[in-house]
Amino acid sequence: PMARARASPRDASPTSGARLVVAASVVLAACASACTAAYGDARAPNGAMTMLDAPWRAFASRVGGAVRRTSSAVERVANAFAWSSRACGANGMYCDDGMCERLRGTTRSLLLGQPTASNALTDAVCDFVETPRDDVRKPLVVSLHGSPGVGKSYFHRILARAAYNVTEACPGAGCPGYKIIFGTDYVVREREVQGRMLRDAITMHLERYPESVVVVEEYDKLGCPARGALKQMLEHGAAGGQGNPFDRNITFARSIFVLEANMGFMDVHDATVTHGGSGSRNRAAALGDALASLQRTLKDALFEKWTTDGCEEREDTLKAVGAIDVFVPFVPLDREAVKSIVHQQLEQRGKRKAERRELRRLEWDDAVLERLVDEVEFEGDFAIEGGKEVAIVLSRCVTRALRLLAEAYVERAGSDGGLVSSALRDRVVRLTPASSPSSPIVAIVVS
Repeated sequence: PMARARASPRDASPTSGARLVVAASVVLAACASACTAAYGDARAPNGAMTMLDAPWRAFASRVGGAVRRTSSAVERVANAFAWSSRACGANGMYCDDGMCERLRGTTRSLLLGQPTASNALTDAVCDFVETPRDDVRKPLVVSLHGSPGVGKSYFHRILARAAYNVTEACPGAGCPGYKIIFGTDYVVREREVQGRMLRDAITMHLERYPESVVVVEEYDKLGCPARGALKQMLEHGAAGGQGNPFDRNITFARSIFVLEANMGFMDVHDATVTHGGSGSRNRAAALGDALASLQRTLKDALFEKWTTDGCEEREDTLKAVGAIDVFVPFVPLDREAVKSIVHQQLEQRGKRKAERRELRRLEWDDAVLERLVDEVEFEGDFAIEGGKEVAIVLSRCVTRALRLLAEAYVERAGSDGGLVSSALRDRVVRLTPASSPSSPIVAIVVS
């Protein structure tokens, strides 16, 4: 019973209460065996039947049967207890309670410049996780489209942290059900093993974590064998058993597949320019109205590409594209969106430095934000690398300014330089814009 309880797919390590109940079933089973065997000890020394042998044998049989039935019932209770008391997150199972609220809150506050994508994705995920498990027949499959640096990868990291209710070690030990696969990894190798490699990577993961967030980046670049294997997995709610082409008995239906592609980013760019006014908010509102037609455009573009590749019959290509539930555009980031990202990352850096007691507080004003955004490279209205360049700009401008200020304090104190990291401890530091191209930001101590 303990072995079967531990093997429960939803709880690899039962709680102490479950262990006690399972232990009770083991004790009762042992009692049953002892009672049933005890009648043999009532025989005469020479093995002859005694007058008490028949009644004792009947009594022991009745007691043993009752104890075995009780043991079986206790075992069922133990397994149910282990199932219902499972921990979520660390064992790769979704933390259903509050998952939608966490996802909506974090996407709105962290996925900056993408309100249309945020709303479309959270609606799809919430509908999926709130559907009763018995009614789910296939995994949720979403396809993200847009240029690099606009938040596609950031979204699935936010999704995994909300699904498993963790804020740290994710990706990592905090959310082992979160798996990222790069589509190009299955193109450069021998074509005949592409499909098996992709299939094994996903099925072995889902065999261990049936409620997973599986990401396939650059999925539009998959070769024909790998794409065929992916299509089979997305079409079926389970692998193994009659009618499914897999050699493992695995359920896909409770997982979320995030397919990420740069393909179609020019369609998204053109739609943003065509339907948008000035400013991210106007663009988002106008693009929201055009979302349905843009989704159709992205779906048709994928179908055309896969048809041109000629990997399968047209009908099979239709099925493959049809297995994707929603196509979501990630719009290019304009100056307003980049400015929001700069502000967000400055807040995060200031908080980390305060927690490490490198300073008490970091301050800045709107002029600093505008100066930092000037350091980001734009082509027309949009940042060329999206939000990717923000971290580099902050390292070059803000981290350098803070280091120079700390080194100046250490030099004035006559130290050997070993206390640079703590030179500004308990001090409020303010960032201000500067005119020097090499040092666009300077840091000063205000208290």
